[in-house]
Amino acid sequence: MPTCPFCGFTGKLTAEHVFGNWLSRIGLDLEPMAHGAGPLNRVGQDLGVRPPFRQTVRVCGGCNNGWMSRLEAVAARVLTPFILGEAGQIAAEDAGAVAAWVQKTALTAMLVSSETQRSAGYGLPQSEYRGLSNARDEMQPLPASQFWVGGYTGESRLASTWVTPLTVTASELSEPDRPQGYAMTIVLGQLLLHGVRFTTPSLQVEVTTRQELPQLWPPAEQVAWSSGMPVDDAAYLGFAAGKDLRSMERHIEVRPWKPATELPESRTVGSMVELPTACGKHVVYYPAGLVDEALRGRFYAFGTACECGTAYLVQTEPDGAHCKAVNSVDVISELYESLPGREVVLEDQHGMFPCKRLPEASER
Repeated sequence: MPTCPFCGFTGKLTAEHVFGNWLSRIGLDLEPMAHGAGPLNRVGQDLGVRPPFRQTVRVCGGCNNGWMSRLEAVAARVLTPFILGEAGQIAAEDAGAVAAWVQKTALTAMLVSSETQRSAGYGLPQSEYRGLSNARDEMQPLPASQFWVGGYTGESRLASTWVTPLTVTASELSEPDRPQGYAMTIVLGQLLLHGVRFTTPSLQVEVTTRQELPQLWPPAEQVAWSSGMPVDDAAYLGFAAGKDLRSMERHIEVRPWKPATELPESRTVGSMVELPTACGKHVVYYPAGLVDEALRGRFYAFGTACECGTAYLVQTEPDGAHCKAVNSVDVISELYESLPGREVVLEDQHGMFPCKRLPEASER
């Protein structure tokens, strides 16, 4: 029998919108757009091109028409002006319901993934769903949570939900073998909402954001929108990955859990470096000389493609090579050409390898 992921009810389920249907009635652009979902370190599942705010998942009628509906009503009343870019404030008495709505939306979005992915361990613990359902009358997020509100000034996203597993560890210690929390990031129009939930409450630490976003939850007073540094397209991926979280406790770090956010480590094969790709099936190669250059503080970008035809924009950084974009060959070529810097061609027994020397910070 079908089972509600939140309350455990078995029986007939109903369609719950990942983003409430009210968003299609507030004046946002409803032109069809590409939809996708999937792991953070893999090419996502293509969900097709269609108008926004139509994606649904299956939950029971009691949850859908009860506590979830009440959270949507508060979110629509409080957040609509900010989504449209109008300044305002969030009253302290609404902060709990808005934070709970963020958490509910993040949990719901994770259900878009396939049954195969979830059975393989992708997603959030079942206890998160049951916990939020059990606390439905409180209109607050789960304990050991913090939330912030800010502005989004990018142009690539109308509506987006990211969930990133996090670890809590002492500086210089190795990463734990499993996450102890997760970050939630929601973009709607010009509104950015960000939250952290520590699933191991004993490891909860107070955190803030590099952008100094105002804290929504736990509430102290009414929150003004929008203050703090806005997040644009260039900063969004790092922000959503939890890389801009700052622990307020000395020698304690809150970081994204690498097995969920990074590709497997590359390895040296002769004079080349073998780099696993985000499709999860193939590898690409680049000259090991770029590693030596990175050790000297000189960094490069290059475009490449794997056997399935997916193209990647890769950039070397102090801690290795990182995939910056995944798209078609034409799009990646355009992104590569738009990068600042001087193109060079490296040549060895494997042939010629074009790449672009990126300008140093002092040259930008």
